[in-house]
Amino acid sequence: MRVPVSQPQADPVLDLSVLAALRELGGVDEPGLVDELLELFLQDSTRRLANLEDALARGDGLGLARTAHTLRSSSTNVGALRVARICMDLEACARDGEVRDAALRVRELARALAAVRAAHTQLRRAA
Repeated sequence: MRVPVSQPQADPVLDLSVLAALRELGGVDEPGLVDELLELFLQDSTRRLANLEDALARGDGLGLARTAHTLRSSSTNVGALRVARICMDLEACARDGEVRDAALRVRELARALAAVRAAHTQLRRAA
């Protein structure tokens, strides 16, 4: 059994420096870029979470690893570092055939994605 690697307190829900860089990238021409990217990320991550749950139910380690890898990349791009860390752990569990730990990571991932959604809502209200 794998020792828990994720450290929710150490990884921010959303890295504000990544969001600032994205905001700068959008500049004056695209003031809503961050909001749009986060919304797209959340829509995609909902589908990917369902794919992870399906792969887990089927015992499809390769599907778990591939989906976790893809979600890890997109979450890093939008600064969802806690999600990225969990996906990295999930990917390792899937590769190593640790189904029980993978199931724990998928549940942890669902909570982390809910936290990103809540943080996104707060950012929208603050804007």
